[in-house]
Amino acid sequence: MNEAIKHNDEYFDYSPLSIAVGVVIGVLMTASFSYAALVLGFSTNGSPVAAVLGWGIMRFFFNRGTIIENNIIQTVASGINTSTAGVIFTVPVLLIRGAEFNFFWVLAACVAGAILGVGFIIPLRKQMIDVDRLRFPSGTAIASILKSPAEGMKKSKLLVAGAALSAAVYFITQFPVIGLPTILPASFDLNVLLGLPDYFNNIWAVSLLSVGIGFIAGRNGLFVLAGGILAYWLITPIMINQNWLPTEMNPSEAVHFIHANMTRPIGIGMLIGGSLMSIVLIIPAIKATVKSFSVKTLGSGSSDELPITLLYKVIAAAFALFFLAGYFTSDISFFTALVVSLVSTVWLLFAGIIVSQATGMTDWTPISGMSLIAVALLMMFLTSDQIVTAVLIGAGVSVAIAESADMMQDLKTGYLVGSIPKKQQKLQLIVAGLGPLISISVMLLIWNSGGTDPVTGAQLPGFGPGTNIEAPQAVALGATIDSIVEGNVPGDKFLAGGIIGALLSFTSIPGLGVIMGIAMYLSMKYILPYGLGSLIGFITIKRKGKRWSEKWGVPFAAGLILGEALLIIVFALLKVGGIV
Repeated sequence: MNEAIKHNDEYFDYSPLSIAVGVVIGVLMTASFSYAALVLGFSTNGSPVAAVLGWGIMRFFFNRGTIIENNIIQTVASGINTSTAGVIFTVPVLLIRGAEFNFFWVLAACVAGAILGVGFIIPLRKQMIDVDRLRFPSGTAIASILKSPAEGMKKSKLLVAGAALSAAVYFITQFPVIGLPTILPASFDLNVLLGLPDYFNNIWAVSLLSVGIGFIAGRNGLFVLAGGILAYWLITPIMINQNWLPTEMNPSEAVHFIHANMTRPIGIGMLIGGSLMSIVLIIPAIKATVKSFSVKTLGSGSSDELPITLLYKVIAAAFALFFLAGYFTSDISFFTALVVSLVSTVWLLFAGIIVSQATGMTDWTPISGMSLIAVALLMMFLTSDQIVTAVLIGAGVSVAIAESADMMQDLKTGYLVGSIPKKQQKLQLIVAGLGPLISISVMLLIWNSGGTDPVTGAQLPGFGPGTNIEAPQAVALGATIDSIVEGNVPGDKFLAGGIIGALLSFTSIPGLGVIMGIAMYLSMKYILPYGLGSLIGFITIKRKGKRWSEKWGVPFAAGLILGEALLIIVFALLKVGGIV
């Protein structure tokens, strides 16, 4: 039997087994990366993880797996997982603000966005990959993983080892929760050892997940660390020591005041300014892509592509769902809901093209900036004070943007390994809506795992300000919404940050303005271990080479992410169930 399988191995591609394995991996990654995005404020590309896990599972459990078959696994898994950032950067703000919303309609908007993102970008495959020949660095790297079956099994073992280590470390930090003595604290303050002032933020989370994501980020992660150092170790101490605060405050109050009124709004401005300038810088490439639209480009004459008429129908159905979600979540009129949906759909179309182009050229996706712009514009000009509708539509737009970039990157990988585009396109259209369901479910699970107040008996939040999981992107979005609703937008700080972010975008480092802007409002507790991981990754590349790092370091780092995140979700389930 095994000989027959091996003999016919080359014919396996679009098999039910590969689809099922892809779904399982996609669900696991979505759950893990949803938690990571809540903690850190950003996520990472899950396709390399899916490719490594795909080889390991298929070879170890089923003694089979071709390059094409594993490409299908990776396409399905990343198609599910890629919506994580779009959901986690937006939807949690509704829980943090205590807004009433319907789970079904939020999910519907995100699902519609996922389908629209995939549907809109599919017709551009020929232009971006066949004509422009955009590199898509991650897609190219994933193709090299798929072409190395023997190495894939070794990488899978490294990933499992990393997962076991990070899960074990997290479990030890949770000993007090299950009634055991503290051996390793969940965080430690280096100020106690170094004798630094309390306002000098030097608390480190014991999080191998953060180290793992930092390692994968490599050099670019060091700029996140630089942004945190600028905000917490330079601006904050200078303002306190120079007595630039309006009233006398204790150190903790001063740090909070500076973060809320200075570094966070400047960081948001840098994020928006950097994103907008990135759009400007790739306008020539976008114009060339849009100008080249034709029947041939859209793939209607090729049996290797999904027919354009089918895409029209899918897009129309997804738009209808998008419109209904916006209409039924507020008291806005039918006409206003239609206008909001149309404007948002046009925005997500062009934002999807922009982000796909950026991904193809630099491997950088400014999803958080596009999300913030979308919600802010909806709030200011279209939905007035309808916060739920603005966030819901913004979430759909964010998911669409993420799916557009991922679909094109997966198609690049498929192009390099010989997959049939139509099969990848069809599968991602089918599974894309599963990601928001998993991500929102994990978000709700963690939110409900906060326990109860021992005095009042009230339900405590599982994430947000004052908790161990700060959800920084959602908090920043909430602060922007509040300033718009209350009419006190810190325009001077947004403008200053925007100028800085735009200027940084002219450097040779893709997305530098956005990267440092995000770091200005992230939690230093997680930036520090993340920065440590980035430093280790940077040194590893310098000493061992990029190929060695990607070949052996990245799988182990991916395991560090999965192990801790999955165990945290298990603990959250136990807390919700009243077991711990």
